[in-house]
Amino acid sequence: MVIKCKINHIHLDTELESILLLPDGKGPFPAVLLFHEYTGLTEATVDHARRLAAAGYAVLAVDFYGVRNRPSTIDEARTTHRIYRNNRLLMRERAKACLAALCGQPDIDPSRVYALGFSFGGGAALELARTGADLKGAASVYGYLDTTHPVSTKDIKCPLLVVHVNSDPVVPEEHLHMFENEMNDAGVEYELIRLDDAQHGFANPEDEGFDERLAEEMWGKVLGWIGEK
Repeated sequence: MVIKCKINHIHLDTELESILLLPDGKGPFPAVLLFHEYTGLTEATVDHARRLAAAGYAVLAVDFYGVRNRPSTIDEARTTHRIYRNNRLLMRERAKACLAALCGQPDIDPSRVYALGFSFGGGAALELARTGADLKGAASVYGYLDTTHPVSTKDIKCPLLVVHVNSDPVVPEEHLHMFENEMNDAGVEYELIRLDDAQHGFANPEDEGFDERLAEEMWGKVLGWIGEK
């Protein structure tokens, strides 16, 4: 059984309603801060959270946009996500607020917290890591790799995992090169997995690019990487 409840928290006068899932057993649990794709906190993200909880992690599936700003159409999602994609400092502050909400839960071990995100959420996970947040690791799956504020040596305090789709129109090759140069120059520990024959959104059953086989392989790699850390 996975225990699920809503967590209401506030950032910059925006009411957020994230979803906390706890695994079986007695805490404190290692935890994952889970960031959604640009479409918002959909059932696909909650399903990701269930998988993580079944693997023994407490999970906060983040409501990044807020209760009153949830997109109901693709056009609304494109507009809403641009608020944060175009303002990376705001994205970082929202991500830090969500991390604080997770670490404030009594069943969480704040010394064993990971960040994970997909697409927009992958970008948020990496931006959170760029703040120097106290994470055990941050993982991005077909997430945004560019940033307006590159890091310097010792800014990032945790290892990173990046799953990148080759020839991804959403995350172009030039952004990958920018990311690699940024991390190499700053001496950041990171692992890069590049996928051929995959599409952006391959891990999301709600996306036309969904690939069940690749999604399962990805989960094996991500869970294995988190377990190692």
